[in-house]
Amino acid sequence: MRICVFSDIHGNGPAFWAAYDMMLKEKADVYLCLGDLCGYYFDQIEIFKALTRIPNLVCVKGNHDDVFLRILKGDSDLAHMYKEAYGCSMEYLVRHETPDFVQWLSALPYSVSFSEQKSFVCYGSPWNLLEGYVYPDTRLDEFVHHPADLFFLGHTHYPMHRNIDNKKIVNPGSLGQPRDGGRPTYAVLELPSDRVFFREVIYDKNALRKKIDDVGEKNAYLRDVLKRHQD
Repeated sequence: MRICVFSDIHGNGPAFWAAYDMMLKEKADVYLCLGDLCGYYFDQIEIFKALTRIPNLVCVKGNHDDVFLRILKGDSDLAHMYKEAYGCSMEYLVRHETPDFVQWLSALPYSVSFSEQKSFVCYGSPWNLLEGYVYPDTRLDEFVHHPADLFFLGHTHYPMHRNIDNKKIVNPGSLGQPRDGGRPTYAVLELPSDRVFFREVIYDKNALRKKIDDVGEKNAYLRDVLKRHQD
């Protein structure tokens, strides 16, 4: 069995389109999207349409996805706080959302389990589905007592493959905003060999910068954070 895993796209169209054909060529039996299509950048609707064309896709909800839905329902304080911190991505998406996108996003689960592989899929951690962080240096003791053997987690934007006892934890990193100094990544897991491969994605950062400029975004964070990863 071949599983292709990706996470934290955050509306970064140029990075996603660079990864899209690569991921389809993996010919995976299952594609796992670990959440956070929303937030930061501006191509969520186009990316959503492409996601619906990926065969055997399983997707869970991330914390920025949840934030968008809360803002869409009228949480003005959250909308103001988000704009101050990260720019106008949510405001832009509220103006451009479509009913099929909102319906799809709203229906996403917070976690998924597959009994055949004894696997658990979520955005954060099994103990905090939206906000839990499991970094490459996080202690893993809690995983030993969890009934699953294989975990797919996102949220940190750090690619990770770790083992404890007979448990395996995989984080594919971020397709939209890597924070480990490398490039955007996704992961491929082969079963039953348990081999994990991380694929680096090269994309045109200038195309993303142009999109930021075209939208009229003034928040320096969205440009500054791009300095955290390679061209």
